[in-house]
Amino acid sequence: MPSFGVGRIRSMFMYPMSFDEFLMASGYDEWVTAKNAADYTHPLSPELHQALVSQFRSFLMVGGMPASVAAWIETHDYRQSAAELEDIQQTYYDDFAKYSGRIDTLLLRNTLHSVIMQVGHKFVYSRVEGGYRSEEIKKALNMLCDAGIVKMVQYSAGNGLPLGAEVNSKFRKYHYLDSGLLLRILDLEMDSARPLTELILSGAAADLVNKGAITEMVAGWEIVKSLSPRIDHDLYYWENTSENATSEVDYLTAQDSRVVPVEVKAGVTGKMKSLRLFMRRKHLLYAKRCSLENFGTLEFTDAEDEQNTTALKRIFIHPLYCLSTIGLPVE
Repeated sequence: MPSFGVGRIRSMFMYPMSFDEFLMASGYDEWVTAKNAADYTHPLSPELHQALVSQFRSFLMVGGMPASVAAWIETHDYRQSAAELEDIQQTYYDDFAKYSGRIDTLLLRNTLHSVIMQVGHKFVYSRVEGGYRSEEIKKALNMLCDAGIVKMVQYSAGNGLPLGAEVNSKFRKYHYLDSGLLLRILDLEMDSARPLTELILSGAAADLVNKGAITEMVAGWEIVKSLSPRIDHDLYYWENTSENATSEVDYLTAQDSRVVPVEVKAGVTGKMKSLRLFMRRKHLLYAKRCSLENFGTLEFTDAEDEQNTTALKRIFIHPLYCLSTIGLPVE
């Protein structure tokens, strides 16, 4: 059995480029400095905010794979980026062959395809083509996660820290590695990405609100990239598991030694019913909303929260283009 040099080897977890890295590669270092210095009481200027929203749209399309980003910077032609992404995706499929002695390679491909089609939703095993058993699909998912191609998002009850102490394995989501790759596959295999890409590039911010799955996926990866690269960080979400309930909070995070729920919106609208419900049930005073809005704060009281009937609650508005500072203190 090969030995592992305990204490001599340091693991570093690598990902596609973050939005900050995308901006710096594009020559916008000063924008990165400015946005990362902003906070809830010191929002960005309207001009810089709009410029960053525009760049974030491009980031959703191009993704963070270095070859795709390089092609975009050189040509500003999405077709050139798409060509690079096609090559990358094909190498993933080709690489599945090396696992042929351990697992059915068609199962790997079908499972990955199902992850892409179910991004933003609870993963349903029966939607994987081929009639495979759940245990076989779980093995494929674990291999894809170990390879870094897929990221699992686990349900947590969210009653306290650590969040991993209250997971329910029956409720899981899976995110694909990169938004650019995901859009490429949707476009090539199902021809279903074109309306979405048109909205990303030219639609008003509010137009994106119903296309939130890809934004939720990108937000999750940005949260991971904002943390230490020495740890393979877990992601958690919450949903109301009661029968006929539809409430869901996109992410639960640990900040300032407390649970801070995070809701992701692809546009600038949304009533945040699920977020408010979670705050009420867990008696929380703080939450965060990530959207295409500038930094800001929403304050309210909740007479239905028996422990905090008159307490002032706050939802901090955190721009999607600034998730590298999602860990900002909430007070």
